[in-house]
Amino acid sequence: MKQLFTLLLALSCLILPISALAEDDLMYDLGSRAAEVGMDLLKFQAGDDNILVLTNAGHALVKGKTTERALSGISDISGLQNGDNNLFQVNRPNWKPLWFYFFNKETGMATYMEPDSSFLLLNAENRASLPADKAFSQVSLIQVNLDKMLENPDESNTTFNKKKFSGNEFSLIGLSNVWAAGASYEFMNAAMFHDHLCPGVTSGYMIIKYVEDAMPIKNASETYVDIGCPNWCKEDAYQMIWDSTPGKSSMYVMALDPDDEAALQEKYGIRPAGIIVKWNSVSKTGKGLALGFDFDTLSEELGVANWTGPSWAPKLVQDIGMMDYVDKPESAIKTLKEFEVDDDLMTQLKTAGNNPYKVLGML
Repeated sequence: MKQLFTLLLALSCLILPISALAEDDLMYDLGSRAAEVGMDLLKFQAGDDNILVLTNAGHALVKGKTTERALSGISDISGLQNGDNNLFQVNRPNWKPLWFYFFNKETGMATYMEPDSSFLLLNAENRASLPADKAFSQVSLIQVNLDKMLENPDESNTTFNKKKFSGNEFSLIGLSNVWAAGASYEFMNAAMFHDHLCPGVTSGYMIIKYVEDAMPIKNASETYVDIGCPNWCKEDAYQMIWDSTPGKSSMYVMALDPDDEAALQEKYGIRPAGIIVKWNSVSKTGKGLALGFDFDTLSEELGVANWTGPSWAPKLVQDIGMMDYVDKPESAIKTLKEFEVDDDLMTQLKTAGNNPYKVLGML
């Protein structure tokens, strides 16, 4: 009897994963069909280096179930995968609709798909009898190369105004173009976490490079602590690349009074961009930098300070243009104050209600 119970228990352990896998076949089917449609419309072969695929699969829920199996379907058919820097998951809340997006940097064309609700109700046999494109209620094929879009603004206005990518236009077009411009894997990861590309994320990436050069981490007891005042999109880059997060007590985000921000800019000639401390958790000591970031000069140099073109374009133009500055962060970043930190000063800097610039005697 004991042997029979053991056998039944072992069989149940085998049955559960198989059952779970069967439930996930719908997501695998969607991912593989998205790849088939993308390959057909963009005319590429499996593993083509010119192709990028973006999706919120793994974040979205469909019929109350997670969607990560769609990623396997995409990779198995298209040959694209995260480890090759050509498949990324864009961060989205789990209640947002599932979508798939393929981009060909050689032609600038992109296709966007959302699943058809009726397809989601079919069993595996009925799904298998349908052509790949019948899995989707929406399939858009659009030119998204930024230079070509600016050459034909009327058509591009339609892309945005009619929400050809269901409201994801700015996000997907920016991510596509920065990838085509040669953005690194870690930069792309930061942008995916933020869910779109913007000058704020790029400024955070530049600050990361500046700080890592000025005060590199030298041992396992050190970490970077962000006193995010004022805070903007840069904080998301720190979370993704440095693992500096509020939950790990290595990020403290607070607003800066507009009058204080104006006073700092007048005093130092540059917009304040927060404070980074390299903190040693063993010795309870560290080194800090109060930083400034010169968005105004960058905007002038990139030709967007007095933009007169399409309303959707200036941030995208600045996003792509700023990639030329990623390897020379000192061109936009300035150290306003360098200082030593002990446990008492760290407590004052991160305590709610304190203005960290006043704590440092900068105001």
